[in-house]
Amino acid sequence: MGWEIANAIYRTDRSYAWNYGHAPTLPRTRRVPMGPGGLLFGQRLNSPLGIAAGPLLNSRWIEGYARLGFDVLTYATVRSRYHPAHVLPNIRHVDNREQSAVAARRHTNSNGSTTIAVSTGLPSMEPDVWRKDVRRAKERIGRGQMLIVSVVGTADPGADAEIFISDYARCAAWAAEAGADAVKVHLAVPTPLGEPGLFVYENIPLAAQILYRVRTTVAVPVLAKLGLFRSPRMLHETATKLAPWTSGFVLVHGIPRRVVDEEGHAAFEGAGREYADVVGGATFPTCSRQIAEMLAWRRAGAWPHAILGVGGLSTVARAQYVLGEGADAALVATAALFDPLFAVRFRQSLASAA
Repeated sequence: MGWEIANAIYRTDRSYAWNYGHAPTLPRTRRVPMGPGGLLFGQRLNSPLGIAAGPLLNSRWIEGYARLGFDVLTYATVRSRYHPAHVLPNIRHVDNREQSAVAARRHTNSNGSTTIAVSTGLPSMEPDVWRKDVRRAKERIGRGQMLIVSVVGTADPGADAEIFISDYARCAAWAAEAGADAVKVHLAVPTPLGEPGLFVYENIPLAAQILYRVRTTVAVPVLAKLGLFRSPRMLHETATKLAPWTSGFVLVHGIPRRVVDEEGHAAFEGAGREYADVVGGATFPTCSRQIAEMLAWRRAGAWPHAILGVGGLSTVARAQYVLGEGADAALVATAALFDPLFAVRFRQSLASAA
């Protein structure tokens, strides 16, 4: 087996459907150290460390990682209808270069350097399947742990805004009914409405309408998942206009980049796959800067909302840094796939420093 197959929890040589049906055998640990505690939306946590949307495909994945000390667990993004994943490959190790991300032939995992490009197409099981499974996930996590469910709207070509907005609200309602402690509204996706190439969060009126509809539909906290901004001013303007309809923000899940092989050809085959989300260690400088900007605006009194930091938190030190700056939670993704004992070491490091 290759390096990535032998060391990653998610089998990159297998389809998304295969990984969904084959929960990983995670490492065993005799005793997970006591967590430092935390508080999010009034709920007591064992720790403020968790996993972002993506790695936790279903309740069995969530149960396994919850036992290893990850306490804010995000159920992978779900839709109002079945949606298949892109064909293989879905994940490529990459070198993040100036003009593009280049698929790497050799893979290293030293000092939290692992960086990958992800092209899955936001797959989802049928609502009847995931709604039952969210209930199981809620039953299988323990005291001091929180279940967030990530939802995204789906619209057919030519559909109007109302259909798209209502679809987000429908998914959110189902997630809340199934037991989600909070609903995360995934806005960092291409918008089917308006100018091509824009993401939903960049269309502020549309994003605000989606969040308003979700917020007035569910009783649980609502989180807005945002992507990369072109300037601090745009970040502030967007967050301020969306703030009335959300309880908090999740950022930054990844950086959309053109992904090519060494010859300059698209690394992922198929229409619409030239760009993919680059995640992992190399994204930390960009993502942490945006998190810091959000935290600075909050300290200045712009809004009191929760901020969940994501993006390149590939080492314990980076997770501690983001939390030390004031983030309410630190969510890892790539690190959880390549280092499932990350939460154990996170807790150990805090205990040693005490």
